[in-house]
Amino acid sequence: MKFSIKIIYLSVILSIISCIDPFDPKLIGTKKRLVFEGVVSNQSGPYQFYLSFTAGYNSKESVFDSYVLGAKMWITDDKNIRTDLLDQNFGYFLTPDTFRGQIGKSYKINIKLSDGREYESKIETMKPVSEVEKIYTQFKASTEFRPKYRGTFDVFIDTKDPTTEGDFYRWTWKHYEKLNSCLTYTVPNTDPPIRLWRKCCSECWAVDRCFGCVTVASDNFVNGKTIARQNIANIPYDDSKPYYFIVEQMSLSREAYNFWKTIDAQANNSGSVFDVAPGTIRGNINNLKDETDPAIGYFQVSAVSQKVSYIQRDRVGFPPFSSGLIIYPFDSQCHPCNESPFRTGKKPPEWVD
Repeated sequence: MKFSIKIIYLSVILSIISCIDPFDPKLIGTKKRLVFEGVVSNQSGPYQFYLSFTAGYNSKESVFDSYVLGAKMWITDDKNIRTDLLDQNFGYFLTPDTFRGQIGKSYKINIKLSDGREYESKIETMKPVSEVEKIYTQFKASTEFRPKYRGTFDVFIDTKDPTTEGDFYRWTWKHYEKLNSCLTYTVPNTDPPIRLWRKCCSECWAVDRCFGCVTVASDNFVNGKTIARQNIANIPYDDSKPYYFIVEQMSLSREAYNFWKTIDAQANNSGSVFDVAPGTIRGNINNLKDETDPAIGYFQVSAVSQKVSYIQRDRVGFPPFSSGLIIYPFDSQCHPCNESPFRTGKKPPEWVD
């Protein structure tokens, strides 16, 4: 059972990160289940949403064939105003630029698949969230034999919980790195192969984040006090340059907190005989005609506060390992900075060149 949960996790992550060419386990077997990922927040949009299908066990079909094609999605607020999401292909959807969530308002999402199946989420209300007070790090040298990195930086945050009871939090983070090239390609009909880089036609940043990471907390034992030294990330010591880091602190409903807490508990199950046997983790998106076929995932509605930090990695006392990066020459043309979950032409907040 624990293995099957990890396979579902793996199928979601691999279907999103298809641009890297990871190992493909070819594990789709029984009936495909819909997998949803996406958050409505009070930040400026557009917001990103993903639809895919699960991978099962003992099948020759590739997990990369599990994109959802031809689906429709829309968001409805508490005044019954409908906002249709824009299909970007391969299960990737965006809200219109004009759409923005508001604290205190309620939302639900509807999904209609090309095979006729229809799904609807429960209503989620956007709760306010406190600000991140500070971000700080602690370097931890690697103790592994022949490690990939000489160590990592544990990243912590502090935040002041309000005096109201029943506050729940989730943290995510992103790292941006400015790109010099937007395309690497092999020149046709060259022997030996000649590879070239192509510069970006405009400013462009690579976007990195921790897919599958779940970090949540409640104010159950700290109501009205400071949530201190909350570990939210571990970043590699692979360069001595400053590391741009932006953390997002999100409010959660109690139901959303319980969902992510269960996901975290089962994903990190130690496997001892005393562990609770994992079961089906049910989100808040249901098939309107078949209660035995809920979607996997959670339609989350959250207020978000952000804080930016440049993590200084040149104070360790010894250099990182060489990256071994291969340098190719540039050709005379440029390549557009195509927007995706992994690349953007929008300047990150508080970016310093």
